[in-house]
Amino acid sequence: MDVLFKIATIEAAIRLGLPVALAALGAIISERSGVLNLGLEGMMLSGALGGYMANEATGSPWLGLLVGLLVGAFAGAILAGLVVSMRTNQVVTGIAFTLVAAAVTTYLFQLRWSIGDVPPRVQRLGMTPLIIVTLVCLVSVWFLFHRTTIGLAIAAVGESPASADALGYPVVKLRWMATMAGGALAGLGGSVLVNGPLGLFIEGVTAGRGWVALALVVFAGWKPFPAVAGAFLFGLCDAAQLRLQGTATEVPYEVFLALPYVVTLIALVLRARVSRTPSALGVPYVRGVS
Repeated sequence: MDVLFKIATIEAAIRLGLPVALAALGAIISERSGVLNLGLEGMMLSGALGGYMANEATGSPWLGLLVGLLVGAFAGAILAGLVVSMRTNQVVTGIAFTLVAAAVTTYLFQLRWSIGDVPPRVQRLGMTPLIIVTLVCLVSVWFLFHRTTIGLAIAAVGESPASADALGYPVVKLRWMATMAGGALAGLGGSVLVNGPLGLFIEGVTAGRGWVALALVVFAGWKPFPAVAGAFLFGLCDAAQLRLQGTATEVPYEVFLALPYVVTLIALVLRARVSRTPSALGVPYVRGVS
């Protein structure tokens, strides 16, 4: 139990929770508009690779963060084109997007570094600037939905796109913008992971954090502050399992590996019953069809 309260564990929890928090904030934006973003894991992977390669080429982790954000926005645009404009099934498209993104990032990574090569570590940002970036994003998302007309319009589109359209709001444009903004934050989260605590990209580096972020969005009821708190809980469990693996115990290490995901699922189950899902989430909009 003492492991959970060591300063080093708390610091590790914050570092590990920041990428998940950013991805969750991105999912909140897109899903509040009615777009179910199951491609979040793929967007994080894309941003992680883009950010790592930019940092490796220039030596600037800040440029790595920027590139990760832009790659994530581009990935969001691809998803928006499919699910918003072409009105493909959002569940199938999101899962397929993640599978394709995993394959493409692996291919590009192996194209740059052959099997047997050791990818170099890149310059890493300290925890303080990463916390500041995350807090800025958190406050910005809160401000968007509580203090701006465009945020209220996005929320209205997610609840009743037909009513929002009748009031003159451009449903398709707003969903495009929200999906791209969500992808940008997811890509930034992936880039924070490799340009922050790790300083390295490996295949599948996000290790399911995008799926955890999606679960946390439900846990938080599509609200930014509870989502970030849930991300810290995940980070705390992740940090604890890393330290517990080094202790003398007969418990299989796989139990510790599963710990953060199990805790996230339990929290999701307990919270999901009182979460209010956006009414039009996952439903494509066709004008004139209710």
